[in-house]
Amino acid sequence: MYGIMKRQLEARARDGNPIRVGFVGAGRMGSGAICQIGLMAGMTTSVIADLDAERAARAFTLAGRRREDIVFTDHAGKAEDALRADRPVVTENAELVSTVGVDAVVDATGVPDVGARVAMQTIMAGKHIVMLNVETDVAIGPILHQMAERAGVVYTVASGDEPGLIAEFFDRYSLLGFEIVAVGKAASSLARFDPYATPESVGEDARRAGINPHFLVTFRDGTKTMIEMAAVSNYTGLVPDVPGMHGPVAGVEEIVRLFRPKSEGGILNRRGVVDFARPLMTEEGRIDFHRNVTPGVFLVLYTAEQQIRDDLDYLDVTGADGYYNLYTPYHLVTNELPLSIAAAVLQRHPAVYARHGLVTEVTGVAKRDLKSGERIDGLGGAMLYGSNDLYERARAKRQAPMCLLPGARLLGDVRKDEVITYDRVEIDTGTTLYHLRALQDGGHAGHAPATGTGARQLEETEA
Repeated sequence: MYGIMKRQLEARARDGNPIRVGFVGAGRMGSGAICQIGLMAGMTTSVIADLDAERAARAFTLAGRRREDIVFTDHAGKAEDALRADRPVVTENAELVSTVGVDAVVDATGVPDVGARVAMQTIMAGKHIVMLNVETDVAIGPILHQMAERAGVVYTVASGDEPGLIAEFFDRYSLLGFEIVAVGKAASSLARFDPYATPESVGEDARRAGINPHFLVTFRDGTKTMIEMAAVSNYTGLVPDVPGMHGPVAGVEEIVRLFRPKSEGGILNRRGVVDFARPLMTEEGRIDFHRNVTPGVFLVLYTAEQQIRDDLDYLDVTGADGYYNLYTPYHLVTNELPLSIAAAVLQRHPAVYARHGLVTEVTGVAKRDLKSGERIDGLGGAMLYGSNDLYERARAKRQAPMCLLPGARLLGDVRKDEVITYDRVEIDTGTTLYHLRALQDGGHAGHAPATGTGARQLEETEA
């Protein structure tokens, strides 16, 4: 597929008809992808929306555009005039991006409700939407995918990040007939996994790394991992084996020994799971990159065929007794994002989407004892960490999705490590995210019927 897309992009470059891309968000992730597009033939970034106009302008200059050519405007007509003159546009108005002459829009905000608005507006405008915003996808991905299909456009989570890379692995090896036992990620941030991390506790590390402490908290407390593996679950149909997954300390060799059924010496209650691994450390307290998958992803497969086992053993694939670890020790978040843009526009092919509906839900769990009347500070804050479980089980317990909780007011006390339920919280029902979730759930958020893949998985698990 990549060879075909390369030739198609080269043809578009020759014809002077590049894929025109709009970005909402020019932070670290968005800027990296914009810079990568600047190296490509047949694709160009045309408009960037960001509340910090100077940050958006810097992203354009990183991609090789001249500062003096940039047009700063929130007016659609002026933006269209600029694009016709092949001049890049910077705007503070996110709604403008999908209304002008672009082929695809990338949401790179990471804010669930902003992602919901951007995705819905883009689909309604008849444009393809690429989400570097998995937070939105795990809440309302199914309905956005349905809306996109009806509109004749593509809705997809971005290539390059762990969900996209795992999805590619899953498709490849399941296509070949292997049984997929487990898939997962092993991020560097998991070396200091702390579900109770706060912006204050990670403050010094965030300053040294030059990143927002709230952003770092979402990695350190495991919320980002829960969200990303939920997206993988909803695409593949694989499930968390236990609430919050196992997350053992495991390197390349340990992964293939641990991610197998308990009856065979592993930790799993079943085959076919999503999970994660925390990296092995050296004696000096550093990540041992020689023995780890970190910062990449893994896929544990099983085959009963002796000939296949002999072939994989001959090729020195890590494994034994029919279980093998296929992995990559890296993932290229921003660098490979343009692949999902090209696939959407040229092939009408989504990289990752909720193909099975909501199989897994990400819920919010209290980091400390919370008091009635407090307002939840949201992802990357000091009050909640994310955990995942089967959607149908979370629905039956009326557990609220993590991404609906920012800004909500508690209606009762919640103990540390207790999952937030709908009856304990007053959620803002005026957001786009809430309304789309309510439509997806069948009328009211938290009242969905127990149907589909998730219901079957729950029945199998409880059996």
